[in-house]
Amino acid sequence: MIRVLLILARGCRARRIGRQLAAEVDIEVRQQAPETWSDIMTALEDFAPSVVVLDRGVLGADGLAVAGDITRGGRPPAVALLTDTYHREDVVPAAKAGVRGYVVDSAGVCPWGTIVRTLAAGGGWLAPAAAGELLDEFRARAAHRLPERTRIPLTDRELSVLRLVAQGCSNLEVATELGLSQSTIKTHVSRMLARLDLRSRTQLAAFARDLGLV
Repeated sequence: MIRVLLILARGCRARRIGRQLAAEVDIEVRQQAPETWSDIMTALEDFAPSVVVLDRGVLGADGLAVAGDITRGGRPPAVALLTDTYHREDVVPAAKAGVRGYVVDSAGVCPWGTIVRTLAAGGGWLAPAAAGELLDEFRARAAHRLPERTRIPLTDRELSVLRLVAQGCSNLEVATELGLSQSTIKTHVSRMLARLDLRSRTQLAAFARDLGLV
């Protein structure tokens, strides 16, 4: 059975979605209208849901913050954030918070059985506008990074050294990994610092992370 916990502020909506899910033979549903964060924690511990449907305005606060708290557990459920209208500013923060579903339920016709099964199986469910927003974000980041990468004045060998340095490896560890001498690694590091106008291995590591090399 797929256990679904509805954490919704509006009773009419909770009853409507609850009835729809209760009609599915493979889904067990429970509803919670919390007054405090403790109410949510108790419901999560008692019911151990596979999927949580979370109202964006739960507790009169930012539903994204509540979603982030839920997903930080050891074995967190899949969280679907539910809203009446699409909020563009939600999408990227929701994804970073671990939300796997962003559902706009303005007309009350969402296929909740399909949504829940998809999330329980490890998939995601996004309103079309939210999917477009995430794709736009991905394209923007890729477009920003590509010119930076093409201007990196480093050889392939130096990039290999840089990746290992950024992972916290010592010169000895880098030398062992690449089959080179420590003196050669020191030379590579010195040249990279000079060429990139950096002053320390810490700055080198930050440079590598900024470019997505690690």
